[in-house]
Amino acid sequence: MKLKQIYTLLTAAGLLLMLSLTASGANRSGVHIQVDGRHLEAPGAYISQEGATMVPLRAVAEALGCEVTWDPVTRTVSIVSPERPSEEESAPQYDALVVLDPGHGGEANGAEYGGVKEKDLNLAIAKRAASLLSQAGIQVVMTRVDDADVGLYERSAIANEWEADLFVSVHCNANVDHDDVTGIYTCAYAQGTNGWRLAQLLHQTMREATGADDFGMEERPNLAVLRTSLMPAALVECGFMSTASELARLTDPAYQDQLAQGIADGVLAYLAQ
Repeated sequence: MKLKQIYTLLTAAGLLLMLSLTASGANRSGVHIQVDGRHLEAPGAYISQEGATMVPLRAVAEALGCEVTWDPVTRTVSIVSPERPSEEESAPQYDALVVLDPGHGGEANGAEYGGVKEKDLNLAIAKRAASLLSQAGIQVVMTRVDDADVGLYERSAIANEWEADLFVSVHCNANVDHDDVTGIYTCAYAQGTNGWRLAQLLHQTMREATGADDFGMEERPNLAVLRTSLMPAALVECGFMSTASELARLTDPAYQDQLAQGIADGVLAYLAQ
């Protein structure tokens, strides 16, 4: 008894599949066919005297859900793969408007270490997050898109006027007493609110996207942007500029992409609830 294992790669109309063909038998004529691990009945399959494995195309194609037609005039076999939903049809659809607030701006630099200004980091990260959310079908409004002065109460007023579904303020942290503190920090007006749930999700997804340390969560009813927003609102601190190792990460565009991904993931997770 001789056993022959043949792997054939079939590409048809964008369909890429692996077929496992096992041939056995003293007369080299018996062929057992598996498609995606399932046995396929194909009585016409055989192994030629030259050792070539011959499998009926129709049997395999139809097993994969394809439509097979034969044109006797042109002697042409046509294989059409099953219809698949387009990426637009399969992607989740969100009917939501989110306001992203890059903290500080203009004359308000925020924290500044090693010549790096917080306002610039906040804007870079928020812009990346806005792009990701837009790609997911979210309407995004930013309180600033350049180095502009935006009043503290003007930020939440923008969100309120747009009747936004969510408000996320983006910042970077600093600690004047310790130069070794690291981690993601998020806060909301109060526990038990929708804003707190948003902050929880952002805390989780930002840490998952970056691998950053956990600096915890906190109620911050004193923060104007959280207190005056009429929709669920959260503030995220992406890391500590006062810690040299974390500042190096915060200025790295690749790490900014990870932070932005975490923010976008948290927003989408909230909207998907």
